[in-house]
Amino acid sequence: MLFCGVLYACLASLADEPYGRGYGGAIGVLFWLAVLFFLSPFIVLALGFVHSLLFTTPVMTASNFAGARTRMSAPYWALPALLLLSVGYAVPISMVSGSSYVATFCWISAVGIPPVAVSVFARMRQVSRLRVRLYALVPIAVAMVVTFFVGAAAPTYRPPVLERADYVGEWAGDGTILELGAGGEVTAKMLPVHDGHEVIDHCSGHGTWIPAEAEYGNRAGVSLSIPDCKTAELRWGVAGTEGRPELFVLMGDPDAGEVTVLRKQTG
Repeated sequence: MLFCGVLYACLASLADEPYGRGYGGAIGVLFWLAVLFFLSPFIVLALGFVHSLLFTTPVMTASNFAGARTRMSAPYWALPALLLLSVGYAVPISMVSGSSYVATFCWISAVGIPPVAVSVFARMRQVSRLRVRLYALVPIAVAMVVTFFVGAAAPTYRPPVLERADYVGEWAGDGTILELGAGGEVTAKMLPVHDGHEVIDHCSGHGTWIPAEAEYGNRAGVSLSIPDCKTAELRWGVAGTEGRPELFVLMGDPDAGEVTVLRKQTG
């Protein structure tokens, strides 16, 4: 289950990357997934111990204590005890992470409920541990199938499709400015010059531009021809959305390179 979740997270992060980073890292992803696969039994045991320490043991202790002193049997106190525990855990976590207290409380409760519910079920029915584990395989299998189906059906990022007229105008960002004229002329300011490792210089000049079709793994975008800036980044791809298009260039490592993003200026 852990392996399935990490696989989905890795592939989803690659599919949702708007600037194309990470697609060259499939081998790296597979390597770490293989490592995770072999280490997952130890990871699961460690997470199970931590969960038992933080959730199952205190909930069982509290519910037994309450059940012995009230008319309501101990298993019925498990959920209130878990929710009360989540209330306390959510305070420091939401403060440190800066996330919403309600959202933090909800996911902490969600993480705690399934194992505690299995423990309560086993105690109420006096079911052996082996049978409980066998019962647990059913929801795990369903969850794995659902995970893969959700992953397959999840929408992936698609860049907007721009016509030639959509490129005309001023694009700016990260100190770089491109002024694309309707007649194919361009004025470039502070184009990045990259040596494969880092930006080492910037260049400005005048020249021409044409729309560039998607090819050889490159996005559709614009191709610049500027005599004074032959070593600068001259091919810019399309990103962003239909309502807010962007031009970008990915420099260096295709997995985690530097990205310069330009947005079309309005008004």
